[in-house]
Amino acid sequence: MVAIATRLAAAAVALTALIALGACTPKEAGYVEIRTVPVANPATAFYLDSVKLEPLKNGTAVLRQGIGTTKLATDGTGGKLALCDIVVRKHRITTVTVSVLERPPRCMCRNSAPDGSGGRSCVG
Repeated sequence: MVAIATRLAAAAVALTALIALGACTPKEAGYVEIRTVPVANPATAFYLDSVKLEPLKNGTAVLRQGIGTTKLATDGTGGKLALCDIVVRKHRITTVTVSVLERPPRCMCRNSAPDGSGGRSCVG
């Protein structure tokens, strides 16, 4: 009898933890794949909006991101240098290749859309 009660309590705790974890992740999400050509120096910092990303492994990172438009930036002289806007769509992967050979670095999109500001918008 005690063993059954213990198992039920453990199952209730596990279920509560799953519900709490499910609440933490965005319901409406897509993915952003960032590639650098050539493989960027690990000291090169990239930002999605204002969040600094961990160094890219082998020049690639795949991140889960809420849907909408986010800005990709890197460190530049005098602060962050905006590279491009990334349009994240639900259940889609938006791939952005950053050419770090050019100064300033430049985004190359598989699919792009004009954003009206003369910049580049990458669309998945």
